[in-house]
Parts: sequence; structure tokens; C-alpha cells
Amino acid sequence: MNHIKKSQNTFLRWCLSIARSKDSIDSTKSAIVAIAILGIWLTIVIFTATRHEFWRDEVRALSLARAAFSPLDLFELTRHEGHPILWFLLLYIGKSIVDTQLILPIISISVAFAAVVIFLFFSPFPFWIRCLFIFSALPFFYYSVIARNYGISMLLMFVVAMIYRNRGQYPLLMASVLALLANTNIHSAILVCLIAALWAYDTIIEQRPASVRRLGFSFYLSFVIVFAGVLLCVLFTMPTSEDSTSTPMHGISVRNLFYSFVEAVLRPGQTFYALMPKVPPFVISLLLYLAVFGLIHRPNLALAALGSLIAFGVIFRVFYGGSYRHQGLFLVFLLFLYWLFIESLNNGKAIKGIKIFLFYTGFYVSVLSLIFWNVHKTTVSVWGDINLEISSSKAFGEFLNTSESYRDAIIVPEPDYLLESLPYYANNRIYIPREHRFGTTVSWTTKSNQHLSLGELLSLAMDLKINFDQPVFIVLGHLEIYKYEHRKKNYSYNKIFTWNADEFAEFNRLTIPVAKFMSAHSDENYFVYAIK
Repeated sequence: MNHIKKSQNTFLRWCLSIARSKDSIDSTKSAIVAIAILGIWLTIVIFTATRHEFWRDEVRALSLARAAFSPLDLFELTRHEGHPILWFLLLYIGKSIVDTQLILPIISISVAFAAVVIFLFFSPFPFWIRCLFIFSALPFFYYSVIARNYGISMLLMFVVAMIYRNRGQYPLLMASVLALLANTNIHSAILVCLIAALWAYDTIIEQRPASVRRLGFSFYLSFVIVFAGVLLCVLFTMPTSEDSTSTPMHGISVRNLFYSFVEAVLRPGQTFYALMPKVPPFVISLLLYLAVFGLIHRPNLALAALGSLIAFGVIFRVFYGGSYRHQGLFLVFLLFLYWLFIESLNNGKAIKGIKIFLFYTGFYVSVLSLIFWNVHKTTVSVWGDINLEISSSKAFGEFLNTSESYRDAIIVPEPDYLLESLPYYANNRIYIPREHRFGTTVSWTTKSNQHLSLGELLSLAMDLKINFDQPVFIVLGHLEIYKYEHRKKNYSYNKIFTWNADEFAEFNRLTIPVAKFMSAHSDENYFVYAIK
């Protein structure tokens, strides 16, 4: 029996010895292998980024950062974005050093690379699992090649995991990292609240009262810093009456919140369907709960996993459905919790009985299954990004840049947000017809005209042609305009576009079809017309 217990805990003792060493990779040979793997990772990611067409959600953040003259100006520009300021601030700092569109992929890839370096060298998991994860779709593509704020969440969560075992020595450092983490996205702000609860529990409940008193002012100041970080996130993301993007999917009511809570508890497989597509939701639910119960030896970690499972479920049901990049934060958080779990073990506290079984099942069956599935998604994502277009803006930009006649054309788009990715590829001025101004980003506020007709769009473009004596392009993303003589179309952000037979006839009389860009597998396809 003693021999069986000893063999059951071999893996955990090995993990603990790794966690206590200065580096997770402690031999020269292993370090060389790890550096070679990182080189392969970085080479493929950079190559993929060179073939990646940045689309509007990526370029919009860069355009806002480049439009700001100061951090205070940046705050004003981003207050209706629904995202905290950290990602915009990083891009602002980058453009202040070198004002080029290349700062977008450079900062995104640098952040993701720092995250995988920390994970590969300092996490306590077996080396082959670390390699599997860094080549999975989240760090390898969605948090690196795709330039959004979610890669910062991954990096800062791994930094917190690395600091956590020395939290008593560096409370202010850990609090500062958590405050930054809270300002990456609203999902991470929720995770910060759970991590802060873990920290308080480990310090106050598990430690002796005397050790808590020794922490003194710095300990309490740390939680003030964390609270300030979460509060700043709330201030940035709290919708106002002017926001046009703040309408929840199903409305906020006690009934909707209750039913969303029940659904999140009973059917988490429907919440995190994107993590394992084509797998039955009940199987995903089983794997997720196995991952939660795998942490049962540390009940506070298990409760944190359960809390994030439910919180994400409610958000995705009430406010907006979470896509793969949102749901992927839960997998990163699971790795963070298992990282803390392994490092919290002491040599004299071996896991016994059902708890060791739950740990092996939770980690090697559940978490590893999620990682394996996402390694498969890597191939699909990278291959698709290299060989397919995600946006037509790159092709349109090349068309503008190489055209002698239209190089300085004024762009008038409808829908207006469809051309927010164009400034990455061309410097043409964009006129936003619903707001009657030039700009690179539209306003997510009710001040933008909700209704626009084809006749009004044509009239605005004609006025621009006369006033500026330059070529003017009307870029239409309503591809069904040829199918209907008249129509009222409602689409995203509470916008309405209408046309009728007379307007369409006048449009055809006064414009010339110049080009059409239809190769993208997103909605960023459009027809281009020049005013005669």
C-alpha cells in the first residue's frame, strides 16, 4: 500500500521540485531545446502575421491610439469602446516611439512571446505539456497573430502565477500586476476578483494571525491597488445612455440573470462550445467539471474555477455570446489554477485517496483534452490565415496605392465601420457619412445618424466631389443591393440603410463601377463605385 501511495505522488513531487528550482528548465541541454522551440514558435508566428489581413477590430485600436495627442486624449477617444485602456495605452506608447502601423503586430507578438517564454521556463508542468500549450491556437494564433488585448491577459496571468508563491515578499508588485490585468478586458477583471479572493484566503485563513499582522500596511495597500484597478476597468466599460453598443442580448432582469445562472451551472458545455467544436455539449460539461473537481484538494482553487465557469456563462448568455478568444481565457485561467495547485504542495502533504484520482482526471483528462483539441485548431487557423483572406481591405489598399487615378480618392463607406481596417493599408481620407466628418474610426454613440438612404449617401459623395475636386469612391458593403428594388435593412449597432428603385437608378446614372472585392471570408467585402 505504501508503495502504491508513493507511486501515485511521484508526479506531484517532481512538479514541486521543478517549482522550487530557480528555473523550470534547469539543465543546459534542456535550455537549448527550449530556446530552439521558442525560435520555431516565433518564426512561424511572424511568418503567419506577414500573411495576416488585419481587420477592423484590430486596426480600430491602433487608429484610436494614433489619433490621441496625450493619455488624457486617449481616455476621451476610448470611453465608448467597451474595453479598458491598457491595450490602447500600449499602442499609444508604441506609436509615440515610432509612429508606424507595424507597432500593431510587433506589440501583439512581443506580448504573446513573453507569455510563452514564462510558461515554458517557469511553469511546473511537464515539458511536453508546456510545448503542447504554446503551440495551441490561443498563444500561437489568437493571442499573437490576431492583435487584440487578450494576449496581455495571458501574459499577466502567467506573471501572477510566477509571483504568487512569493506574494508575501512582493505584495505591491503582485497587486500592480493584478491591477493591470483587470484593465485588459472585462473577463480578466472578473478573474482578478477571484485571484484577489484566493490571495486573501491564503494569507488570512491559512496563515497565522501573527503573520498577517506582520504584513502590515503593504498588504492592505495591495488590495487597495487591486480594487482601484478593477474600479478603473468598470469606469471604462460601464455603458452610458449615449452608447450604441451597450444593449444586452436578452436584457438585464432578475429573471434573465437567474435563468442564465442556472444554465451556466447545468450546461457549461454550451457556454464553452468554441473550445471543443463538434464535441457534444454534455461531454464538454463533463470535462469542465472534471477540471474543477481536480482542484478539490485546494477547495479555494476549485471554487475559483467554478466561479469563473459560472461568471463567464452568465456574461455570455446575458450580454454577448463569447467567441473562441473569450472562452479561451477560461482555459488559461485553469492552467493558472493548476500552476498554483502544484506549487502549493509541500513534501509532507501528499494527496491521498480520491483526491489524487480527481487531480489526475482533472488535469490529464480534462485540461489536457482541451489543450490537445486546441493544438488541432492551430493547424486550421494558421493554414486558413495564410491561404484565405480575412478582410478585403489589404487588396483594396493595394489597389489604391498602385492606382495613378485613384491614389488620393476620398472613401465614403456604407456600412461606415466596414472600412476601419483600411487605414492600416492606405492613407486615403475616409468620410463617415452618418457623422458628416472625416475620420478613421466611427463613433459608437447615438450621436451617429441611425438612418441613411442610398440617395442621401449619393448626395454626400457628390458634395465631396464638388468641394474637394478629388475622386470620390462610394464603397458599399450591402452586397444584396442588386437583388432588391427597394429594401429597409437593419444591421449592427442599431443602423438602418434603405434604398428604392428611383434612388438605385440615380445611383447607377451618376457612378461608375470600379472594382469589387469579394474574397474575404468575413463580412469585409464590398463594391466600389466612383462618382462620375
